[in-house]
Amino acid sequence: MNTEDFLLKSIQCSTLDELTDLVAAYLDQPLILADQSGRIISNSHTTLIQIPTDWLTPAANVSLYRHDQLEFIRNIINPLALNMWYLFTAHTKRHPVVHDKVQLAIRAINSFIDRYALNPNQSEVNNLFSQLLTQPAQTDTTLLQPLLGDKMVCVTATPEAGATNQTAFIQQLRDLIAPMPLAEDQQRLTFLLNADDLSQLQPQLKQLGTFFHHYFFISEAYGDVSKTAEFRNICAQRLGTLTVVNATQKYNIYVILSQVDNASLLKNTMCSQLLFLKKYDRQHHGELFKTLFEFLENDCKISVTADQLHLHRNSLTKRLQKIQDLIEINFDDPDKTFGLRLSYRLFNFLQL
Repeated sequence: MNTEDFLLKSIQCSTLDELTDLVAAYLDQPLILADQSGRIISNSHTTLIQIPTDWLTPAANVSLYRHDQLEFIRNIINPLALNMWYLFTAHTKRHPVVHDKVQLAIRAINSFIDRYALNPNQSEVNNLFSQLLTQPAQTDTTLLQPLLGDKMVCVTATPEAGATNQTAFIQQLRDLIAPMPLAEDQQRLTFLLNADDLSQLQPQLKQLGTFFHHYFFISEAYGDVSKTAEFRNICAQRLGTLTVVNATQKYNIYVILSQVDNASLLKNTMCSQLLFLKKYDRQHHGELFKTLFEFLENDCKISVTADQLHLHRNSLTKRLQKIQDLIEINFDDPDKTFGLRLSYRLFNFLQL
């Protein structure tokens, strides 16, 4: 069968089995269409009723899979599909499968899948997720359920001032988290991760954020995906940044602050010494305000803070001594340090 006849007939197919037989005739090989669980969706000229487990290993280095007298080559139908589908095409040395013809067959199968909405792809998942963030009560989350574990986290990604290559950042982020959903809201990105996957992905998020000058805020874990918009709002508060990747549990105070209407009361509550420290930095081109913030957030640990600020321990010690010369502070007094940490959040919240 020539390519022109194949393309014309593929458009006329009305069932997946019909298309599978057509592809088998075009490639002149037996073939199997299966999902990631091993269930055979359609096949032509094969006797297999279940795909062997070792044929489905994502990182498998094996290029050929044997069954009876046949060898099969595995191809991914659509890597961004909600449920991965594979095309296994038979192959022999005397009659090898032609790569270009296989790729054309995959395009025809994907076109059929899209036409009949058989296997939702990543764009559908992302569109549904965008709707969930804006209209949670009206969104049917059934399509998202196969992706989600018992607990999930909501993550926001925000560019630093002057960050570039936003398009490249989004593409690499999508590749990292796929098939989990991602939505873009103005310049901020929001996406979901399963809580069990978070520890594995955090180093990669840190590397990605550092390279593209973005920072991430990660919500606490929750089980009801319909609550995602609420957890996104916590991540989207004026939090100020600590590191490239930040957990929001310590920032829940912002949720409380957002319910207080009296801005003057909040301003009078904060420690005025921070305003003095900020003014001193402006006049002397210093970084004492930031240094104190990092030191408090790292539980007053010299080594951790020095690493955070890329300073020698002695340099950090000198800065801390300068801070103590300028303002009255006792790092051993938990009430005092709590008041300062709260004041920093008030400072960020009020944008002073």
